[in-house]
Amino acid sequence: MAHIAALIMAAGRGERFESVAPKQLTLVGGRPMVAWSIERFASCTDIEHVLLVIPPAQTDAWRAALAEPSGELVSDVVEGGERRQDSVRLGLEALPEAITHVLIHDAARPCLSTQLLARVVESVAVNGAVVPAIPVVDTLAVDASEALDAIVDRTNIVSVQTPQAFEKQLVLRAHRKAYAEGLHSSDDGSLVLALGETVKTVLGERTNIKITYAEDVAIAEEILSHMK
Repeated sequence: MAHIAALIMAAGRGERFESVAPKQLTLVGGRPMVAWSIERFASCTDIEHVLLVIPPAQTDAWRAALAEPSGELVSDVVEGGERRQDSVRLGLEALPEAITHVLIHDAARPCLSTQLLARVVESVAVNGAVVPAIPVVDTLAVDASEALDAIVDRTNIVSVQTPQAFEKQLVLRAHRKAYAEGLHSSDDGSLVLALGETVKTVLGERTNIKITYAEDVAIAEEILSHMK
């Protein structure tokens, strides 16, 4: 029987967001951004443990933010590291021994739907490693010194989202190997690929946006207003 945990990554600096306060605590639809992900995972009956990874040395700010009801749904909170990759590894190592599978999700994606979450959970139980992805629709080009250098063939090119899901021991082995060898990546699936393992895809959703810039908040709020 699978024992599934959700690892919510909220330790990023959010430098492009240009905010003094942590981006993940920015109000979206009247609630901290991270609260949407916490409640989505906590409401999923397949998930038995929700672990939140926060920025180092910001425990007080996060404790105050988690005073709202969503904070009670978090099973554990750990401080992250210098890079996202470090934070994921620390989060994985903090999971209970009984956990067999883990979903790794960016708190900056508050518009995760129950349907996409269900697809990921169903797939990881069979495949062991899965990421949601959507086809790229924009033209892709190489920019060299503010001039087009080449157009990239977008055939078979996809945009990868979170939550990404894995057998816990598989992704933990990938992160520990990357740490030991000095391999850096902001994507967990790529570290599993580096082991020579197969990473399956499920169809993501265009509404599952990542809030990167301040103007993205209004877009997310519009999406959330139409979600159940």
